[in-house]
Amino acid sequence: MRPMTRILTMFTRRTRWSEGHIFSITPEQIGIVEGIRASLAVAVMLGADLQFQIPGLAFGAVAAFWTCLCDPGGSNRDRLRVMLTFAFGATLTISLAAYAAHWGVIAGGVALFVLLLICGLTRSYRPTFGPMPTPTGLIAAIAVVVGVASPRSAAGALDLAVCFLAGALWALVLCIYIWRTHPQAPARRALVAIFTRLEEMTASLQALDLAEANGSDPWSDFNVDHRRAVRFSIERGQETIARLPTGRIRFTQGVDAAGRVFAALMALGHHRTENSRPFDPVVDRPLLDGLRRLLHEAAIQADKTAPDMEALVNQGSALLRGAAESKTECRTVVIHAVSIAAGALVELGQHWREPESHEHEEREGRTGNDVAGQTGVNIPAPVWRHALRTAVATSISYALGAWFDVSFSYWGTIATLVLMQPLGANTWLRVFERAAGSVVGGVLTAILIARLSGPWEMVLFIAPLSAAVIAFRLVNYGLFVAFVTPMFVLVSDFIHPASNLIATRVINEAIGACIGLAGCLLLWPEKEKNALSDAILAALSANMAFAAAVLRTPLDGPANIDPLRRDAGVASSRAEIARQRMLLQGRSRAAHLDHVHDILVALRTICGATNIVAINRQFEPGSDDAARADRYDALLAMLRAEMSGRDERAALGSLIPDGSDDLDRAVQTLALAVKDYAADTHMNGGQPA
Repeated sequence: MRPMTRILTMFTRRTRWSEGHIFSITPEQIGIVEGIRASLAVAVMLGADLQFQIPGLAFGAVAAFWTCLCDPGGSNRDRLRVMLTFAFGATLTISLAAYAAHWGVIAGGVALFVLLLICGLTRSYRPTFGPMPTPTGLIAAIAVVVGVASPRSAAGALDLAVCFLAGALWALVLCIYIWRTHPQAPARRALVAIFTRLEEMTASLQALDLAEANGSDPWSDFNVDHRRAVRFSIERGQETIARLPTGRIRFTQGVDAAGRVFAALMALGHHRTENSRPFDPVVDRPLLDGLRRLLHEAAIQADKTAPDMEALVNQGSALLRGAAESKTECRTVVIHAVSIAAGALVELGQHWREPESHEHEEREGRTGNDVAGQTGVNIPAPVWRHALRTAVATSISYALGAWFDVSFSYWGTIATLVLMQPLGANTWLRVFERAAGSVVGGVLTAILIARLSGPWEMVLFIAPLSAAVIAFRLVNYGLFVAFVTPMFVLVSDFIHPASNLIATRVINEAIGACIGLAGCLLLWPEKEKNALSDAILAALSANMAFAAAVLRTPLDGPANIDPLRRDAGVASSRAEIARQRMLLQGRSRAAHLDHVHDILVALRTICGATNIVAINRQFEPGSDDAARADRYDALLAMLRAEMSGRDERAALGSLIPDGSDDLDRAVQTLALAVKDYAADTHMNGGQPA
């Protein structure tokens, strides 16, 4: 691996615990080159300001930074469209806001409200498993706030527009035409992260096997944290690959192979958890060692622009031969699982050795563009509501700052704008992350301000800070704030020198956060009381559908269950996130959330047991079990009815399995957990949380 990839891999191993928690960290999305490029864009504009004594160019530096922040990645055509839209749209909004503010607070407030509402309607708030490129509508809305805080006459607004547009276009030209980055680099980093997480999962499986033999029992970490970390990495990888202009087929093949390895490891974890005996040191452990080394090789090859798949194929083929030679009558689960995992990676290497074809991708791109061109503008109701309440709350924050003549009040207004999220729990999360980042950033700012004595020294520190902001923008919001705080305090001091900037920012941030929270709680809040129940129902349905499909699947069609396996994993992960949101909002009735936890544990067990069934059915002859699958379908319908408020306990009794094998026992546990959850919900008047 390259040195930078080694560093990213190290951070990937160290941040597994954060997946799905409050402060999620995604190191594979660090953009070092993008950050250095952004620092150059900012430094050139600030240097031109000092060299030619044109104060408006400082706003051009801000525009250059924001344009880099809006870079969505992907094809140059898509990047050009997004960045041009931002350049001209933000130039228009900041100049209009500055000119309107020239006529007074009322005119500025009206312009702020209208422009923020328009910018808010451009956002989709699509839920994802990780950070996504910053929407241009949000940055344009921040530009509106900055414009209102910088009143200008018509001539001044025109001068501001010229300088701002110059900075935005300079950054666009630098990013797309002068300093190009390989469009597939983010996808390669995503694959490296996925295979690294799988390698770590295999190593943890080995370590836990030995540790339990010595008397410890830490399997919950493996069954929860490792599964969630790999699942989130896979989902982020798919999001990243979807933005690629070319090469999507090969990277999709890599994610598919990783998904099959993941299923094999889940089956191994379930087998080892349910089996009191440790892995066989003669047969099982050597195979697991070989699989771990094979995954490490896959990560190494995924990092290369021109991977050498001969090494991966040869190593995987050797592991397959070893598994075939080690097959025994009494213990076959490990051999079967390793064979499937190694076979998936060998197949991946064979695909990647073939010449790459873009015909299918180009056809997909044309189809997608044609559909997009035929689709009219359709703004969902939640987007309307959130755009309206954000505009109202931000306008209130602006009015209070103007009424009390607060210095740099636009910092508080921006805090209100960026903190407000469609869901209240996400707003609390953003508050916590921003508070933590602001504390770190405030300390760094105090150190820098105490030591800097001139504008050129400021430029020397603003540039690397802007590089850090861009590099970490998709990694963690708290880290982003930790670097953006000193950067914009220094930029503010560069444009309008003042004293007590740190205290002023802290006060404004606190005021803005309070207004943002109040806006989310009081202004048309989204109804979340059924969010957890809906997520559990989705996870319940997906996992039971996966189990039933495996029981029905013929031996020659294992690939048919891959989408169902993925749906089950995604739905379970979303249910876990929904439960954590309830904890974050203070909805922590212990008994209720304990029942939710029991359901999630049962679903993970069902998924693991189903993977073992799927693996064994690929190697052992037998017919499908349609009758058992039909019983699972009927049980699912009863469980959904029970959770929806209908009393189906009498009918459930005849459908709950008797626990003849691991899968039946897991389904039995799930049914009992759902009954307890439903009973607790009914006792509390139908309120699930």
